[in-house]
Amino acid sequence: MNPLPHALAAHPSSDMRLARTLRSIDYPATKDDLLRIAVVDHLEVATIDAIHELPARDYHGVAEVLKTLDGA
Repeated sequence: MNPLPHALAAHPSSDMRLARTLRSIDYPATKDDLLRIAVVDHLEVATIDAIHELPARDYHGVAEVLKTLDGA
């Protein structure tokens, strides 16, 4: 199973970069924290857009973020 939404699944390098970025931050993290690091790490626009669509709440780990993105 690819942990990214269908719009991002065509880009395996995006998947790897996102996972690496998400592992680099401290949790819990807010949606704004996730967006900030995505921009700083120069993730693809589609990835940043997907994070932007996440519900505004605290996320407690990489798996939770990826699961929520998969359902977004």
